[in-house]
Amino acid sequence: MKLDNHIIPFQLGGNRVRGSIVRLGTAVSDIIKRHKYPQNIESLLADTLTITACLGSRMKHDGVFTIQAKGTGEVHTLFSDVTNNGFLRGYVGFNTDLTIQDKDLISLMVSGHITFTLDQGKYSKRYQGIVALEDKSISKSAELYFNNSEQLETKFVVFNNYDSECSSKEKLFPSGLIMLQKLPNKTDMDEEENKEVWENSLNFLSTLKKEECLSVSLTSRDILFRLFNEVGVTVYDEIVVQDKCRCSKEKVELAIKNLNKDELNEIADEKGNIKVICEFCKMERSFNYV
Repeated sequence: MKLDNHIIPFQLGGNRVRGSIVRLGTAVSDIIKRHKYPQNIESLLADTLTITACLGSRMKHDGVFTIQAKGTGEVHTLFSDVTNNGFLRGYVGFNTDLTIQDKDLISLMVSGHITFTLDQGKYSKRYQGIVALEDKSISKSAELYFNNSEQLETKFVVFNNYDSECSSKEKLFPSGLIMLQKLPNKTDMDEEENKEVWENSLNFLSTLKKEECLSVSLTSRDILFRLFNEVGVTVYDEIVVQDKCRCSKEKVELAIKNLNKDELNEIADEKGNIKVICEFCKMERSFNYV
């Protein structure tokens, strides 16, 4: 069964709450498959890719949205980005002798920071928000980013099937999430009603189970109307996500040309051949600078 890779924006309670539902098939599974990571790393990357796709889907112009975490633990790098066209990629850098089997950020990365970057080139000023590595999940860190940087109450519920507790994987999407955000009050009189819609929406969201969010038998619209019908839900057009790297032979050649002779000698074999493997898509390219 071919699974969709999409994001569907929606609003609740007459635009008092906005949100997105994300369900990713091959866009996540193909990225993870080619890396052959340990199971806990697969789970961490799946959540990060899904949140990246969700947040990046709001770009109005050509650009790239990036989540990058740097830590001092056995996992030192967590990276994912997406373009305005929905081209998604990511990887995890960790010690080859990884011993930790936990899935939480603190155990794997110990201390450090997470950077959220929106770069839309000439269309707007580059924006970057930074939060400390203080939470056990990337979703909690993303909530903190919104609460602190954009002063928007935000809730993520994120699921993936890359864990030992998950059964019947063929009946589930690899990953998915629902994000809710409480919109600012337009007037002082809106506050009480907006608060009620927000609290009801959170209560309904709390009933969502993994098997429901990731079920291949339910459409995203089915899930939204099951959860939020009582508060009123308006659904918008889907946004497609793809597993697509942005590397190219030309970019690698340019990078090699910018190296000095000593740097070239360090990475080349005795015949002057240089092998370059993309960290994201694992594409291998060979060059000769002699």
